[in-house]
Amino acid sequence: MMSDLVFKHHRDTQNLGDAVCSPFDYYPEFGVHGRAVDLSQPTPAVQSVIYGGGKIMGGLAKRLGPNDWAAQHRIAWGVSTVQKFPISLKYWRAFRAMHLVGSRDWGDDRFCFAPCVTCVSPLFDAPVVENHDVVLYLHHWKSAGQQVVRPTGVPVMENNNPSLSETIRHLASARVVVSNSYHGVYWALLLGKRVLCLPFSNKFHSYRIAPGYGDASDWPSQLGKARGSDEMLGLCRSATGVFRQQVGDLMGA
Repeated sequence: MMSDLVFKHHRDTQNLGDAVCSPFDYYPEFGVHGRAVDLSQPTPAVQSVIYGGGKIMGGLAKRLGPNDWAAQHRIAWGVSTVQKFPISLKYWRAFRAMHLVGSRDWGDDRFCFAPCVTCVSPLFDAPVVENHDVVLYLHHWKSAGQQVVRPTGVPVMENNNPSLSETIRHLASARVVVSNSYHGVYWALLLGKRVLCLPFSNKFHSYRIAPGYGDASDWPSQLGKARGSDEMLGLCRSATGVFRQQVGDLMGA
């Protein structure tokens, strides 16, 4: 019998990638035996807590309360484990607090690979209709500082759009996706698109299959660098299934 459990991540947010990255939303059995709360809310008394996904580990240790520490299982699923510096005390504390860590960062051999769980969404199985050469998918508040070029005629969507289905249709409509959103790049790669990533931190350098990389202010001249693969979806779904089994084994479910 699955333990009583709660899922915590940045649920109440305008950032779509953060809002939809909890395994609670993709496995029906979790809806029967668990519930989801925002990371900012106190953890109720439960046997198991699953944190993530997203880039939450840096601040997670200070959010752990008495019920977190009392839980029989503390699991991080699909979290970013890359750090800004080689040694980080706050990351170390968060990792030490977990019984199981699934990292979304390919190549971090300290942990199990657990890509963002959105890869299991059936939205990625819908037929793809390409009617644009290029679309932009932009981080709604990082783009101005990066001075991302927005050429006339190129469709643009930002990551504060609350609909995952609309976002996937936007990404699917292009032959090449240009994005400075972690999840925008990830979802476009899952769709098998050629992707040009406009990075603003090291979190953009650990996808299971790497995109191409360009400069925010000059990306139209760099579209030839865009990269992608039809293998991304299958690889991420397979890894997610393996980690899901590890979670079940740990909790006896």
